[in-house]
Amino acid sequence: MKFIVMGAGGVGGYFGARLAASGHEVGFVARGRHLQAMQEHGLTVRSVLGDIVLKRVRASSDPTVFASPDYVLFTVKSYDCEQAAAAIRPALRSGTGVVPLLNGIEHIEILRRMLGPAQVLGGVAQISALIESPGVIRHFDRMQTLRIGEVDNSPSARVQNLRKACTEASIDCPPPGDIECELWQKAAMICTLAGANCLTRLPLGPCRANPATRAMMVRLTAETIAVAQALGVSMPDDQEARTLELLDRLPASMKASLLVALERSERLEISALSGAIERMGQRVGVDTPTHRTVYAALAPHEHGTRAA
Repeated sequence: MKFIVMGAGGVGGYFGARLAASGHEVGFVARGRHLQAMQEHGLTVRSVLGDIVLKRVRASSDPTVFASPDYVLFTVKSYDCEQAAAAIRPALRSGTGVVPLLNGIEHIEILRRMLGPAQVLGGVAQISALIESPGVIRHFDRMQTLRIGEVDNSPSARVQNLRKACTEASIDCPPPGDIECELWQKAAMICTLAGANCLTRLPLGPCRANPATRAMMVRLTAETIAVAQALGVSMPDDQEARTLELLDRLPASMKASLLVALERSERLEISALSGAIERMGQRVGVDTPTHRTVYAALAPHEHGTRAA
């Protein structure tokens, strides 16, 4: 199969490398020193599941050189969503499945509007991976799961074929029950993790161990779920407990990518996380004071203090 990885950072670089290593044709779209390193030296993934060394990869800043893919793994930062969608649009063919693996919720409607509803699948990535150095991806922990489905949960050959390709590439790719529910479950987890990490400037372990900070995490989770339910999303009655149980199982050293960006003085995705929960809450009449506080605390850092 033919893939484009639109935004070959930690997430896209990892999954793209696995697909390329299993024999698929993968075009990596990146920029800056990371792109230059891939063009000159290939791509390396360092993982507890086994390293991947691709001595040569197809990499460019222009997605149209990899035209007519079967699938696009759309893995840019949320603040680049519209610009990246405009750039990828000329490369698509009828039937291409675009799989967005972004933080947040609002990107699905942006992509459906810009690319057409028929092109866009639902996707959720569960992985901790970052660019360690140009051309090198570091995968943390053993978690590396993709959940992919049609937005309306209907069965389709293109989803089945993609799941099969991922499974053969040693990527965990179980079928989702309800992709919209799973998007919101991921949003509840990542908004809670990122909010706690960034306000304390600490990894997950000390956040969940401190009673006051854990109480804040409970409020962040509850507000996110309340907004989802007000929007008509069907979620389990015990979703709050499930989210907190998941956060309790994650490594104590876990940091959301938002904290890593904050530590590096890079641009932040906070508008797509707590900012989005507050915006959507206002539309449906759900007050989200904890998310409002998180966004207010991080808004001065939103555009970073150096070129990313």
